[in-house]
Amino acid sequence: MTEAVGTEAVPTAAGRSAEFWGYLMWGLAGLAIALPELASVFRLAGWPTISATIGHLQAEHSWVRVVVVFVIVVTAYYAVPQLLISPKPVARTVAGRPVTANGRVTTATGNIELLGVGYLALAAVALILGVLFATGDRHMSPDSYLGAYVLYGIIALVWVVIPSILSLFFSKDVPFPTLFRTIGYLERRAHPVAAVSLALLVVLLLHLALYPWPRVVS
Repeated sequence: MTEAVGTEAVPTAAGRSAEFWGYLMWGLAGLAIALPELASVFRLAGWPTISATIGHLQAEHSWVRVVVVFVIVVTAYYAVPQLLISPKPVARTVAGRPVTANGRVTTATGNIELLGVGYLALAAVALILGVLFATGDRHMSPDSYLGAYVLYGIIALVWVVIPSILSLFFSKDVPFPTLFRTIGYLERRAHPVAAVSLALLVVLLLHLALYPWPRVVS
């Protein structure tokens, strides 16, 4: 199905636009990351946050710091051009590379096959299982980071890694756009909300790279 936006048709999954699925999917991932962070800030719970989890990895393996900075730089390289253009639902070239209508790098130059709503259901189920596993692991051992590794690993795998591999090597796109393409949609709807969301994301990325910044360890 498709729906019209301006003079262009937006691919839809189960009758919903890619923009809708972007808000839904990245909203779920954002809640899974933001709620533990807020609970930690206000000392409401001891759930391992994504920043504490990355910090734990950095403490165990110093090379992880290099990987975190590398990922942030590469993400920014591809994200900024997407934010500077109108996020129209068409394939285009960004930073010299062809990208799908949903903003993922690909080697294809023609139409990209869009996977069905089944991928969205798979992602939702995976996220629920990750939360349940993390909750159980935290209940059994408050000092364990295994559950956090599983939960945040699932988010990275299902929301970022698998869609990127599908588009780059198999010319297939999942029904929801990338995070920055979703922020581009949001900017058209509510510019202040998009600006605040992007600012909070930058703060989180700095927090991950310079953990435990802004808290100073004496």
